[in-house]
Amino acid sequence: MNPKTLERFGLTKGESKVYLALLRIKKSTIGNIIKEANVSNSKIYDILDRLNKKGLVGVITQNNKRSFEAKSPEILKQNLEEQEESLKEKHEELDSLLPSLKGMFDSQEVKQEAELLQGLKGFKSKTEAMLNDLEKGDTFYILGAPKEANEKLEGYLQDWHSRRIKKGVKCKILYETDAEKWAKKRKKSPITEIGFLPKEIKSPTAVDISNNYVAIIAFEETPLVFTIKNSKIAKSYREYFELLWKIAKK
Repeated sequence: MNPKTLERFGLTKGESKVYLALLRIKKSTIGNIIKEANVSNSKIYDILDRLNKKGLVGVITQNNKRSFEAKSPEILKQNLEEQEESLKEKHEELDSLLPSLKGMFDSQEVKQEAELLQGLKGFKSKTEAMLNDLEKGDTFYILGAPKEANEKLEGYLQDWHSRRIKKGVKCKILYETDAEKWAKKRKKSPITEIGFLPKEIKSPTAVDISNNYVAIIAFEETPLVFTIKNSKIAKSYREYFELLWKIAKK
């Protein structure tokens, strides 16, 4: 029999070779085992000790001399059943620990990521990721929505807001004063609030904020989107938004 056969049942290569050798030669001394199993002198005692602890080899002392004999192969099955029982207990213990471990994992701070995206596809990729970051009852914040953004992207934005509303995600938008046309249109949407920034604040950029993302968008000829994924930074931007919301014209 190939020693590798027994390796599948928890024995090392050396243990398999020694156990099979003892099954062939029955009771034997160290010298014969080494010769039959073809293992080194330096490893034989350690191997026999492990096999003895597994119940597969017995030790006989007679006239101050030790000899060894193989025990029934049925022990292999008993050992396997014990391993299965132990594994079952470990599964049950892990099941009881998983809720706590998952809670610890979920409470970890979101790792910081940053990326630069370009063009309309980049803008759409960003807004879809931010919508996925939000659940029903959460709020999406838009700071400084300029006229240029709505003129270029109204078709897509209308669809995006429809899906946002269907998902139950609220939205607060601070428009620039020259975007009143678009603000009035968006104001009619459910779970959507709008406000106007002071006339002095005018910029071709906007800032979108979700739970874990902050996106700074420059609406030039080709939109440029710089996105940061970090829950603490997102929180600080939301706090800044709320300060501006208090002084905004509703």
